[in-house]
Amino acid sequence: MKAEPIKRDNEPLWEYCKKEAVEKMGKFSARAMQYAVKLYKKRGGGYLGKKSKENSLVTWAKNNN
Repeated sequence: MKAEPIKRDNEPLWEYCKKEAVEKMGKFSARAMQYAVKLYKKRGGGYLGKKSKENSLVTWAKNNN
């Protein structure tokens, strides 16, 4: 059974952070989205629902460098 996806609690903030990250990185990419998540959390964005252990940017970054 597939887990329910978590949702962001502030979509306008997410869109702003995503746009800023893509502009900084020069294109839409996994790294840009990783940076967007960092900005989103730093600016007070949060999530609704529980994150699974497999869904981790830290794990992804360690495994893909």
